[in-house]
Order: sequence, then C-alpha cells, then structure tokens
Amino acid sequence: MKQILAITRKELSSYFGSPMALIFIGAFLAATLFTFFWIDTFFARGIADVRPLFRWMPLLILFLVSALTMRQWSEEQQTGTLEILLTLPVRAWQLVLGKFLAVMVLVAITLALTLFLPISVANMGDRAWGPVIGGYLAALLLAAAYTAIGLSISSRTTNP
Repeated sequence: MKQILAITRKELSSYFGSPMALIFIGAFLAATLFTFFWIDTFFARGIADVRPLFRWMPLLILFLVSALTMRQWSEEQQTGTLEILLTLPVRAWQLVLGKFLAVMVLVAITLALTLFLPISVANMGDRAWGPVIGGYLAALLLAAAYTAIGLSISSRTTNP
C-alpha cells in the first residue's frame, strides 16, 4: 500500500508542480458553467433543476479524463523512466493502481469544485439531494471507467 500511495503522490506532484492541473480543472469548470447556464439556459427555464449539469457531465468528464490520462504511460516510455520504474521494488499492478488513483483524486477534486452549482440551485428552491448524490456517484464511477480505458490506451502509445 505504501508503494501505491508513493506513486500516487509522485503523479499528483507532477500534476500540481506545473500549471497543467489548474488548466485542466479551470477548463472543465468553465465548460461546465457554459453548458449549465448558456446551452441549457438555466435562468430562462425558470426551474431550479440540476439535471442539465448531469446531462452534460459524461461528455465533459470524457474530455477531462482523456487530457489527464494521455500522458501517464506514454510520457514514461518517451522519457525512458518506465524502465527505471519497472526495476524498482514495485509490482506492475501497483504502478497501474497508483497512476489510476492519482487521476481519480484529480477528478474527485474537480467534481467537488462543481458542488457550488447544486448548492446554489438548492437556495433557489427545494432540492432533493438523493439524485444529486447519485449523479455525483455516477460521475465518479464513469470517470473511473474512462480512466481505466485511458490508461490502457496510454500504455499502447509512445507519443503523449
């Protein structure tokens, strides 16, 4: 477990060591706000509803996770650090799980930053929190599936 957490910390520090994570998070939040308020015309509908948020979430998460996973393995292969990682006393599944957890932590942080939308909508009218919690849980599970696919594709390519 220590090896997995060490790999996760290394990947997260590489994300937050450069402005890359902030750019991805900012672009995701901007796209979320754009689709929620502009495309689905939140204020013109006159209904305090967060369904448009979860209607667009699969597509937005697809782009976020693709941007996060495209460099995971291919950059390791291109820089030659994959051989070094494989000679460490870490099993291959621990490397995969560490990279997976790093992407999922970043996705969870990004989704947590969108919580202000349901909270704001709840202030405008009565809100049943069950569908909102279910929507966020579904978004996390979908992001996990996208992350697994993205990591497997990244392991097959050499260009990040």
